[in-house]
Amino acid sequence: MKNKKGLKKMKTRKQKIWGIIATLIMVFPFVLGLGNAKNVFADDNTDMANIIIHKKKMTGENVPNPLIQNSGNEMTEFDNYQGLAGVTFSVYDVTTEFYNSRAADTSVDDAKAEVKNLTPNTPIAQGTTDAGGNLTLNLPKKQNGKDAVYTIKEEEKDGVVAADNMVVAFPVYEMIKQADGSYKYGTEELSTIHIYPKNVVSNNGSLQVKKEGTAENEGLNGAEFIISKSEGESNTVKYIQGVKDGLYTWTTNKEDAKHFITGYSYSIGDNQFTEAKNADSVKGELTVKNLEVGAYTLEEVKAPNNAALIDSQTNTPFTISANSTEKTPVELTIKNDTSKVEKTTPQLNGKDVAIGEKIQYQISVNIPLGIADKDSNVNKYVRFNLVDTHDAALTFDNQTSGDYGYVLYDGEKVISSKNYQVTEQDNGFTVAVNPDFIPSLTPGGTLKFVYFMHLNDKADPTKGFKNEANVDNGHTNDPNTPSVEVVTGGKRFVKVDADVTSDKTLAGASFVVRNENSDTAKYLKIDDTKAVSWVDTKENATTFTTEDDGLIVITGLKYGTYFLEETVAPNDYVLLSNRIKFTVDDASYGTTENLIDAEKVPNKHKGTLPSTGGKGIYAFIAIGTIAVAGAVFYFTRGRKQTEA
Repeated sequence: MKNKKGLKKMKTRKQKIWGIIATLIMVFPFVLGLGNAKNVFADDNTDMANIIIHKKKMTGENVPNPLIQNSGNEMTEFDNYQGLAGVTFSVYDVTTEFYNSRAADTSVDDAKAEVKNLTPNTPIAQGTTDAGGNLTLNLPKKQNGKDAVYTIKEEEKDGVVAADNMVVAFPVYEMIKQADGSYKYGTEELSTIHIYPKNVVSNNGSLQVKKEGTAENEGLNGAEFIISKSEGESNTVKYIQGVKDGLYTWTTNKEDAKHFITGYSYSIGDNQFTEAKNADSVKGELTVKNLEVGAYTLEEVKAPNNAALIDSQTNTPFTISANSTEKTPVELTIKNDTSKVEKTTPQLNGKDVAIGEKIQYQISVNIPLGIADKDSNVNKYVRFNLVDTHDAALTFDNQTSGDYGYVLYDGEKVISSKNYQVTEQDNGFTVAVNPDFIPSLTPGGTLKFVYFMHLNDKADPTKGFKNEANVDNGHTNDPNTPSVEVVTGGKRFVKVDADVTSDKTLAGASFVVRNENSDTAKYLKIDDTKAVSWVDTKENATTFTTEDDGLIVITGLKYGTYFLEETVAPNDYVLLSNRIKFTVDDASYGTTENLIDAEKVPNKHKGTLPSTGGKGIYAFIAIGTIAVAGAVFYFTRGRKQTEA
């Protein structure tokens, strides 16, 4: 007996437990519904309906007129319109208010009109349209034992004119369009109801992009951009693809995105883009008009020629606000890495040098902002070379130390020679930064190479000698290769007879060159390599001696004033007592095709004296003797005749 009672109690206890579990199972979906406002459940969770909202966007010019009636089913009439994402709808239960109105003998349509603008208490459901402009609300058909009536309100969204509140009263039947254009309810109750609220969107926003290079902030045409936005809870990324019905169309395929190019202005035309090329004076600008209110991303997908993308500036977010217009555009400045090389001779005043004189050169180039960027997890910049190309008359002093040793700088910081290599080639050399050190360079800084060169024996005063520089980093170089020209000077003289009526040239004259008109001035010395120096003694100086053509050619001098001093005169000519002042400049020597006439240096011939015992006087003496003898004979004979 006791066992039967015990079994009965256990059975009753199990029934209670299962009853509690069953209750929890019924309540659990309702609890979940509180966490997701899209779904609200009635007492009988099988008596539910799906209301699918298809949010379509239109401009003021393409709103259908007359407005299309919702039929309750899917409607192809709206297929041509794009979905509008990010619009929130709230559902309010107005069942009680509707039936109170009906109890006052109000018609169904009037009762619906009365509750249309009612939003009592808090929403029983709420949701936001997805990337396609769609939202599904799962709602009970009954509320408190009566057919449910709901007001669906569209929440405000910038740039969108909200549709009127919608009233849905259950049971819902399909509306069928009649031949005369009117609508009548059908006989089939709908459990899935499609509704199409209409919206007018504002697309007056405008974006203005300025594309600049990092070298000199110069405008860059030819950069290509795409414009995207993320929509829906899944953040679906869409890209502007085309134009339709006064709005941009969008695609989820990035490959199909429209490329907007700097140097052009874009707007919406008749179902196509309107593109206008900017004036030549406006470089690096891009304008995109007719953008809707919202958040966007501007992505650069291709840099201009001879420029490089910068990772930190490839994707730039921007927002079109409700008050954005063509006159008040959103302005963005996007940078590209570009290179500008400078070549200078910082210690040289002018460009004239003597052969053999040490010339300090400096190559400077801006370091890209994206120097540490990665490309597929490897360094984007795998080489960074400074390239020097010079005339054969210039010699690079390839020295790692000493007064004339080369040095590489990052800004003002010396880079250790173990982090770069210097390699000579024909008429030039390359400074190559080690690949593993490249990312360590200062983004936006300056790479500077200081070194020395000198003119060699191939130099002459008839031309200048160029030294060019550029950068090679695999992405950019300077299209305007900078160069520095140096020159050397010279002067030509010709030794002639002092007879101004004669152009007779004289050989055998010797000269030295002094740097001042004084007895203590230094002497010019030119060695076997034609290198110029100045010495203290005449014995160590270079002597210039004329040949039959009488020419003296002096080359390899800096521009300035010098003095020609004759040390030996031609035979039978008088040595010059004064030094000849001369100037070396860009007009003192000329060119190969047009040499300046040599300056004449005349010498006077030595004078003559009569020689004693010359043949001429003997004749006079003989004549005189004969005359005297004749006179003596005459007078003697005459006297003898008189005496006789």
